[in-house]
Amino acid sequence: MNALTFSELFRLNEELGELLREKEAISLKILSNVTMNQLKPILEYALRSESLNAVAEMTSYDNILQESMHIQGKAIPVVFWELCNLKSSFAFEIEYYTPEEISRYAEKTTKELELLFDNLRQSPLVIFNRFSHILFTNHTITGNNFERFVKQLNDFLIQHAPPNFLLIDLDRIFSAISLDASVDLRNYYSSKVLYTVNFLKSYTSQIVPVILSTYAKSRKVIILDCDNTLWKGIVGEDGWEHLAISDKDKDGIYFKEVQCILKSLIKKGIVLCLCSKNNAEDVEEVFQHRHDMVLKSDDFVIKKINWNDKASNIREIAGELNLGTDSFIFVDDSEFEINLVKEQLPEVKTIQVPVKLFHYPRMILDHLPLCFSLSFTNEDLARVQMYQQELRRTTEKSRFQDMDDYLASLGIKVVISEKNPEEMERLTQLTQKTNQFNLTTKRYLPGEMQQFYQSSHTDVLSLSVSDKFGNFGITGLCIIKYSKNIAVIDTLLLSCRILGRNIESVFLMEIVKRVYMKRYDLIQATYKKTLKNGIVESFYDKSGFALLGSDNDERRYETTCRKFLGNARPVKYIKVIS
Repeated sequence: MNALTFSELFRLNEELGELLREKEAISLKILSNVTMNQLKPILEYALRSESLNAVAEMTSYDNILQESMHIQGKAIPVVFWELCNLKSSFAFEIEYYTPEEISRYAEKTTKELELLFDNLRQSPLVIFNRFSHILFTNHTITGNNFERFVKQLNDFLIQHAPPNFLLIDLDRIFSAISLDASVDLRNYYSSKVLYTVNFLKSYTSQIVPVILSTYAKSRKVIILDCDNTLWKGIVGEDGWEHLAISDKDKDGIYFKEVQCILKSLIKKGIVLCLCSKNNAEDVEEVFQHRHDMVLKSDDFVIKKINWNDKASNIREIAGELNLGTDSFIFVDDSEFEINLVKEQLPEVKTIQVPVKLFHYPRMILDHLPLCFSLSFTNEDLARVQMYQQELRRTTEKSRFQDMDDYLASLGIKVVISEKNPEEMERLTQLTQKTNQFNLTTKRYLPGEMQQFYQSSHTDVLSLSVSDKFGNFGITGLCIIKYSKNIAVIDTLLLSCRILGRNIESVFLMEIVKRVYMKRYDLIQATYKKTLKNGIVESFYDKSGFALLGSDNDERRYETTCRKFLGNARPVKYIKVIS
């Protein structure tokens, strides 16, 4: 995007809009007290490039509070509230204001912010920028009134903004591309266009990963080559002892720092894999003997070290992890390998190791926003261990000829909880990330999940699973809404990691039991087809629900608790704890 002129970007955005117009639209509302018209095509293009049909709308100029009152549904507000434009020349006038006058402005602005918080509290996500003084204070040595005024309001933001507000630090963008490249004072004074196209591109790159995470589009797996990618040198030719791998070796410092970055990502739930054309024994020797390596053999969940083409290996990794390749990043030094993956797996994000190695750590850092997640849970911390446990389950499975015997040997236990506050963050995350076993694929953010927890007309059930190999963590969610004499399954989803064990049947049975215990008999449910949830297309049919009707990609079902429970058969090898 950065290499495109604005006119090129505008044209490509229109073309992508035509290609995606049949997909469900993602609505964004831009609210501002400065002119931001150029942000609309830039933001749309960045999201459309990730296959999201984004439609941004410019609301009326300098009318933030009034416009915020009319934002409804799933629309994501993007708010530019510039203090320098509170009134004409405010950033300069404030320097001769009395303390009482400054206090009145601060009180007035905080009250307006509180109104904005109330107006947008129901929005799934609000992008709001921290206030900045740098443009008007970078010449000062000891600070001034405007700087102190901005700090006071930023402190208020941090303390009082609702959970659905994500605060963006504009000063980071200013420091990255410079003030001169960020603002155009001539346009500001003539037409209130404060920000340049370069700034808006950089700003968009900050907020797009947040929106992608909301729609389960963040990257979860980083696949690395070995030679001249994980270390400097070719292990098959140079031997493990002559590789540059740490700050003890020439050029090793760059690879050490890249490994440090990758090591930190493991703790954030990012899965590391190897895909290298090498002899497996040579690579393992590096891990065994080079104790100065930051990354260890166990840090990699899957190692495809062979002479097969890398696109095929990446497909195999996707199958073993049960993840789509659109959640992968592939890093390699070879232009040939990068181009092969681009051609055969265009949805994989590729990174080629730069020729000038001192750019390498920064290049990895620049791509980290692709892995952004709105929340971080215990399941993220244990993800690598969970995948390793799953590989042991696969090995165990090969010992059995009968699937039921294998499943019975696992000692599967499920725990069902209702509205546990400690689980809310993880359940919110599940709605954002789960694609395959997800009957309606509704995405919820913290504020919306909080409303479900507080409502007496809504049940929120979680499912945790464990077996003899370890704990899968919280891997299932059901949201039930009660209206008159009907219970409606709003959301039913399970992580793909627990599929193939009949856990979904047990969960549904427990859901129906709880509905019946609340003296409801009629249950209604919906299946809404997406590109990724085809595996559950017949779930309600097979479970005995009656089809009420269908419309395009949506099917509506119902059953009675008595009928369902009368026909249900227990899964004897799964123990339920509630």
